Amino acid sequence: MRSVADSGRATGPGSSSPPRDTTDGVTHIVRQGIATSAAPSLLVLDTDQASALPRADDELVFAEPWEARAFGMAISLHDAGLFAWPQFQAALIARIAAWENHHPEGECYSYYAQWLGALEDVLAGDGTVFTDEVVQRAAELAIRHSGRDHTR
Repeated sequence: MRSVADSGRATGPGSSSPPRDTTDGVTHIVRQGIATSAAPSLLVLDTDQASALPRADDELVFAEPWEARAFGMAISLHDAGLFAWPQFQAALIARIAAWENHHPEGECYSYYAQWLGALEDVLAGDGTVFTDEVVQRAAELAIRHSGRDHTR
């Protein structure tokens, strides 16, 4: 399992992510010298038990590399202003509830499968992506040869 500390997410000068100020314990994105509360801090991400992130020893954990990428993608798209965090959180809670109520017998639960589905719902809901494009791309990726899933 990988922790968020291992994910290699770059911030600050020379990276594509905006600099962050965490001096008060809350993550703030600094835009043109002005700190904002636009980015959800890890504290804010865990405000609802139904959508709380998987942790071990207070560290975020990812069982597979795609889970860390899905996490980073949602945070990056939120940071870029594509959606409001409460919108994503509501979609995640709805996905988790739907899985709990209607999952196939014997299917194992995957928090990050619900996370990725919620991200797709939010982005498809506002027209950023179209569901048929996501389905087509997923099918293309599913037929790739093994060993093509880079972890960097």
